[in-house]
Amino acid sequence: MSSSSETDYASILNTLGVKQPRRPKPTGERRSRLTIRAPPPRLDKERVRNNWYRIIRKARINLYKYDPIQKDYIRLMVLQPSLDRKADLHVSLLPVPITALDQCPYEALSYHWGESESENPVYVTSREHKGGEKMTDLSEVAVVAASRLYIKDNLYEALRHFRSEKHPTLLWADGICMDQGNAGELGAQIPHMAQIYSKANRVCIWLGTADVDRRTDRAMDFIGEVVKTHDIRDLIQADQAQNWRDLIFLVTCTWFSRRWIIQEIALAIEATVHCGSKVIDWRDFVDAISLFDLNFQDIRKLFADKSHEYNAITDLKPLGAKILVDELSNTFLRVANRSLFEPIKSLEVLVSTLAPFETSDPRDTIFALLNIAKETSSASAQRMLPAAEFSPPTPDYTKNLLEVYIEFLQWVISSSNSLDIICRHWALPERKSKAIMYEVLVTLPSWIKRVPESPYGQQSEGLNGRKNGDSFVGLPGAKSYNASHNMVPVVRFTPGQVKSPNSPMRSTTKPTRKPQAIPMRERESGNRRHTVQNGPVPPKSPPLSPIASSGPSTPTSPISKPFSQQESRVEQATMPIQTDSSMYVKGFILGTITWNTSRIPDGIIPQEALKKLGWSDEGQSEYYDVPDTVWRTLVADRCPDGKLPPSWYKRACLRCLVNDTPNGHIATKDILERSPPGIMQDYIKRVQAVTWNRVVFKAKEDGDAGTEKLVGIGPPFTERDDLVCILFGCSVPVIIRPWVSFKRSTSQTDGRRKPKDKENPSYYEFLGEAFVYGKMDGQAVSAMDRKLLEARTLEFCLK
Repeated sequence: MSSSSETDYASILNTLGVKQPRRPKPTGERRSRLTIRAPPPRLDKERVRNNWYRIIRKARINLYKYDPIQKDYIRLMVLQPSLDRKADLHVSLLPVPITALDQCPYEALSYHWGESESENPVYVTSREHKGGEKMTDLSEVAVVAASRLYIKDNLYEALRHFRSEKHPTLLWADGICMDQGNAGELGAQIPHMAQIYSKANRVCIWLGTADVDRRTDRAMDFIGEVVKTHDIRDLIQADQAQNWRDLIFLVTCTWFSRRWIIQEIALAIEATVHCGSKVIDWRDFVDAISLFDLNFQDIRKLFADKSHEYNAITDLKPLGAKILVDELSNTFLRVANRSLFEPIKSLEVLVSTLAPFETSDPRDTIFALLNIAKETSSASAQRMLPAAEFSPPTPDYTKNLLEVYIEFLQWVISSSNSLDIICRHWALPERKSKAIMYEVLVTLPSWIKRVPESPYGQQSEGLNGRKNGDSFVGLPGAKSYNASHNMVPVVRFTPGQVKSPNSPMRSTTKPTRKPQAIPMRERESGNRRHTVQNGPVPPKSPPLSPIASSGPSTPTSPISKPFSQQESRVEQATMPIQTDSSMYVKGFILGTITWNTSRIPDGIIPQEALKKLGWSDEGQSEYYDVPDTVWRTLVADRCPDGKLPPSWYKRACLRCLVNDTPNGHIATKDILERSPPGIMQDYIKRVQAVTWNRVVFKAKEDGDAGTEKLVGIGPPFTERDDLVCILFGCSVPVIIRPWVSFKRSTSQTDGRRKPKDKENPSYYEFLGEAFVYGKMDGQAVSAMDRKLLEARTLEFCLK
């Protein structure tokens, strides 16, 4: 094959007759208004599948086999024209070096794969038979069958939509241009996607075919009206309510839930949105969504006549379209011609902020964002920095989900010197069933928090309102608390098997001696003894290479050593196959839960919780004060922006308390529906963000045999006898639960139970983050001298 410098791809494409179709530009602003010409009518989706074709498709014999592709090459698809929209799709695949993409005027497709089976044939032109020629002999049927690919419904409809009537069209679509059955090729091609989408003339977003009620058609037309109007209030009228409903219907389609679309749009120089026969420029879509969000509360009132819509659509915050608009504008720095210059967000930030977006392969929780993160993007100068002890993740589809997640966590903890990542709900859950190139299913540990338990859940769950409270740890680099007083994390992971870097086979490393138990540390806490058992020492093997092997086993007290001089220590195994999901972390027990509410439903703060926090309702006609433990705890002692609360929060809380229900509860939703004054509204919204689906608890401080002194807010499944802990490197307290493992006689899996009095726990379940009044800014650590801190420091085995 000749080198890319010798190949004139422009001439090749000209010979093929490839021409770029015209796409709409963003709506401009003129001094005089012009009428908008109506677009062509929609073509209803027609499915042409007769029984004969079904039999042929399901035979699945002699399918097209991809030729191997060189490392720095990609495939572009030449889609042949047809005057008949119902005609079969014929394509040819053109290998092109990355360096020659500038010569190829192609468009890249962005679409949702969908859940349908791959039943739609695409005919790939081969040397033996060129697409469009008539078959003169039955023996040629085998030749056509040998060049047949099957794709899913949505891509099939997209290609029929983008096919020209007169000229071949040059496209890139992952479902055809990448061999989806080759894990090695996928791993090699994914890093090229940054250049594929950034060098494309245009990214074409395919939302799907129009719905039968024409709601999407009306929504696409309405976006043009929203952008062109000079006063948005003209469109916030009762007669426009259906148009706004249609817009919501459009932006809740499945495309907006896909994780891969994030990089596809972030990297695009130009983009257009297609739905059925309608098309608009992406920038018009962005402006329309921004205006919708800005005026959402007024627009929502238009739905008051339909209570189910009014109650369901309470917040645009979880809407995928809104997240895209908000986040992607600040993902890359761009030069004047809109070409990419430098990614500005870290991989940890992207994984945390874009968590609701989904993918059929949960390993893409990480892999789908590598091309737009500053540590891993090919456009980033940070990639040129000297290598750290832990390298950023790379796409590798031979690894199982647990391996991918643990490698990401190891890198985050070591590079950030923070353990906050284990408190965030960032991880997509494991698949329910195996699939091609996904043959190993794993059980995720409790310290990998899943997206379904995040504040608004997954995108596929729709606009159903808040599910859980906001995260206490906040986003990376913007923490609101400092409970561990700048102590750095001391963490180790236990690999059960090690795969040699030079061998594709997995081998078990056997211990050279019997495992020895690490000494346990015991102490009395009230009427119960807590013993932390760290488990067996991991078997020694050459690949193990700790980041730091020197220094004391107990972290140095911040009192005796400057924080900047402390080192984080995280043990790493070279390419481990994780069979043990244990994580060992150091910290100390702050207290033991003695009382807790049930999960707070729908923002209703129960009277009993208010009393436990310190509120006393004595039936007075007038109240003048409210304890700090009440008004500060209900908002986690912070504003939504993470700053300390203003003094008027106290007054707002008092007004809420005197407007409680007949049973003494605070019904936050009811208060907001009454459109209260500004200070009450702001306070109640913050209370909802903190308490939703969480529990209020009281705890006895560790080592204190006296009364309950700790109050706070914990994760939803907190129970009595759970432990409140400070983990080094974590900015907030956490709740963990001790468990004792035992062997079941009738099952291959171990059972577990709560430890009995003075019984040593085998491991701990990580329940989640907590707010503890008066312990959020390092008070628990600074109150101890170095000797006491060392005596109380324990290592917890989390599973």
